[in-house]
Amino acid sequence: MCLFLSLVWISIQDILLNEQPHKNKFSFLRYFDLKMGIVGGLFLGTIVFLINFDHGAVNALIAASKQATYTFFAGGFMLRLTENIATSIDNFYKAIITACLVSTSIAVTLTFIVHSLRGTPEPLNSTIPTMIFSPWAFLWWAIRKKRRQLKTVGD
Repeated sequence: MCLFLSLVWISIQDILLNEQPHKNKFSFLRYFDLKMGIVGGLFLGTIVFLINFDHGAVNALIAASKQATYTFFAGGFMLRLTENIATSIDNFYKAIITACLVSTSIAVTLTFIVHSLRGTPEPLNSTIPTMIFSPWAFLWWAIRKKRRQLKTVGD
C-alpha cells in the first residue's frame, strides 16, 4: 500500500510540475496501466457477478466489487509488468513466455486469495475467469508490446 501511495504521489507531482508522466522514469504510469485496469475491472467484475448471482444479488455484488477493484489495481499493474518484462528481454520467444508465465501465475494466485477471503460464495469458480482470460490477455499484450518495441528499434 505504501508503494502504491508513493507512486500516486510521484504522479501527482509530475502533473503539478507539468511533466509528461509517461516520460518520467519514476512515474506511477510506468508501473500501472490505467485504461486496461478499468477495462479489465469492468469485464471480470461483470463475469463474477453473473457467476455468483444464484446466491443473491447482494452476495453477487460483493464478489463482483471485490473482483472489479482487485482487477483494476492488480490488472493495471500486471499488464504493465507484462509489458516491462517483454520489452526487457532480447529474445522474442523467451520474452513472451516469461512475461505470460510470471504475470499469469501472480494474477491467478492473487485472485484466488482475494476470493478466499470472506464474502465470495464460490471462490474457485470466481477464479476460473482469471485462469481462462488472463493468459490470453497477457500473451496478446506481451506480443503487441514486443512487436512495437522491435518496430521502433528497426526504424
